[in-house]
Amino acid sequence: MKIEAIRIQSFKSFADTGWVELSPHFTVLVGQNNSGKSAFLRAFNSASSESSPHRSALRPVGRSLPPTVISFRLAVQGQEVAEQARSPIGLWLPVNQHNSEAIIQAHLVDDSVFTLETQYRISETLVGAPSYGLFDTAEIWSMLVGVEEQTGEFQLRETVRRSPPEDGLPTVIASHLRRTTFVFNAERYSIGRSPMQAHDRLLPDASNLPYMLLRLNKDYARMEQFQSLVSEVLPAIKRVAVSTVGNDIEISIHSHGSYREDLAVPLNESGTGLAQVLAILYVVVTYPTAQIIIDEPNSFLHPGATRRLLSVLRRFDQHQYLLTTHTADVIAATQPEKLLLLRWDEQESQTVIISNSGATVDHLRSSLSEIGATLSDVFGFDLVVFVEGPTERECFPLFVPTENRSAVNFVAMKEPSGLTSKKSGGLFDIYSRGVAGSALLPPRTKFSFDRDGRTSTEIADTVRTSKGTAFFLDRPMYESYLLHPAALSSLLQRLDGASDTNAPEAVEQWLSGNYKNFAVKGLPVTSTENCDAARLLG
Repeated sequence: MKIEAIRIQSFKSFADTGWVELSPHFTVLVGQNNSGKSAFLRAFNSASSESSPHRSALRPVGRSLPPTVISFRLAVQGQEVAEQARSPIGLWLPVNQHNSEAIIQAHLVDDSVFTLETQYRISETLVGAPSYGLFDTAEIWSMLVGVEEQTGEFQLRETVRRSPPEDGLPTVIASHLRRTTFVFNAERYSIGRSPMQAHDRLLPDASNLPYMLLRLNKDYARMEQFQSLVSEVLPAIKRVAVSTVGNDIEISIHSHGSYREDLAVPLNESGTGLAQVLAILYVVVTYPTAQIIIDEPNSFLHPGATRRLLSVLRRFDQHQYLLTTHTADVIAATQPEKLLLLRWDEQESQTVIISNSGATVDHLRSSLSEIGATLSDVFGFDLVVFVEGPTERECFPLFVPTENRSAVNFVAMKEPSGLTSKKSGGLFDIYSRGVAGSALLPPRTKFSFDRDGRTSTEIADTVRTSKGTAFFLDRPMYESYLLHPAALSSLLQRLDGASDTNAPEAVEQWLSGNYKNFAVKGLPVTSTENCDAARLLG
C-alpha cells in the first residue's frame, strides 16, 4: 500500500491543504522553524488522540472551531486485503449483478492495484469512504467473498441486496494503514524495556520494540540482517542484545567486540537517537511494505550517521518514506522525487504548501553542476555570492559583519573569465537557472570579480549583462588588500621565526623594491595597490 495523497483540514497550522501528492518512495518537507513541518507529519498518526483544530485570525471571535479531518488517498494491492477474504468470516464487497468476477479480480488478485480514500477525525475511528462510490450504477448489491477449500481460489459465497450495501473493504484498509504507518519524532525515545506482552506487530510508538526483537531472534537470517544494518549506520555498535529481566524484556547495546555481559549498556541509558535507529531498521527489515515518517533525522543523529541511515533506506525502496529537514545533506542523500516547501502565510492565517518548488532534485543537482556548485551551496541561504577562486571562498566569510542577519554563502565560480567576456550573457543565464530557478528557497545571487586590468567600459558591460548582480573590487585583485607589512611580518615570524629580514620595516622595504616586477596586463604599475599582488606574495 502507498499513500498517494493526503488532505489535512483544521489541524494545527493547516486550515485546508487540499490534496497534497506524495511520492511512492521519498518525499521531503522543508521550511523554516514553526512553519508546520512537524504538524504535517503528526497528521499521519491515526492512533493519536491529539486534538488541535486550526485557529485562524480570519474566523470571527466566538465561532466554534471546525473539527479536524485527515483524508488519505491510497493505492492498495489486492494481496493486502486478500488475507481478510481468506479468513473464515470472509469479506463483504459492493457489487452489481453482472460484475462479481471483475470485482474479485480487481480487489483481491495479488498484482492488482486500486485506489481508495479513507479518513479519520481526531478521537474517532479511522474510517473509509465506501468503495461503492467508485461505481456508476445505482444497482449495487453486497457480496460475501471467501475461499474455495479445494482450490484455494476466491469465490462468491453470497449476494444480498442491501441499501446501503455492506462494504468491509474500507475497514480492512484503514486497519492496514494504521498498522503499517510509523511516525518517528525528533525526541529522546525511552523504549529500551517493555513488558512480556504478546504482540504480532510493532506498535505505532515502538514501545514494544524489545518484545518484537525477542521474537525476531527466531528468524536468524532477518536478525543478522538487522544487526548488520545497525552496525552499518552506527559502527560503534557491535551487537544489539535482548534479554528477559523478570517479567520485562530489555534491549542492551554491546560496543565492545568481546560481547561481555557486564559491558553491555541498557538502551535507555544509551545515546539519543539510537532507539529511533533500532525501531526504524526493525520496520525496514521485517515489513513487506510500510509508511516510515521521520521528523528531522539530522536532529537526533550525527551527520555521518544520518547519511548512512538514509543510504540504507534508499536500498529498501519498497517502503514509502516522508522526512522533514533543515539541511541540504538530507535532500542530497535521499534524492527525493517530491519536495514540499511549507511556509507560514500570515495573510491567509495558515501554512501553505508549495509542491516541487523550482524543479525536481535531479534537475536541481544537474543545473547546479553546470556552474560548479552543489545543493548545500545554495540550500537555506538568503544570499549566494560567487567569487573568483578558493582564496576568496575561504576569506570573504571573515568580512561578513557580525550584526548581519542574512545567511550568506560564498561559492567559487567554475569559469570566472567567461563571465566577463563579451559573450557572457548566456553564462549568467546558466547561473540564474542553477540557483534561482532550481533552489527550493531561491536566494539572491551576486558575483564578485577582480578588476585586474579591465577598462571602465569592460566593467560596465559586465555589470549590465549580469543585470546588476556583478561587482568589481576597487583594486586589481583580492590579494591587493593583503599587502600589509605589519601583518605579513607577523605571519613570517610565526612561519620562520623572528629575524631582521622578517621585521615590518624589512618587509615594507622589500615590497617597495620589488612590486614593479609584477605588473598586471593592461595596467601601469604605479604602486603596490595596482601590481599583481598574488604573484608578489608568492
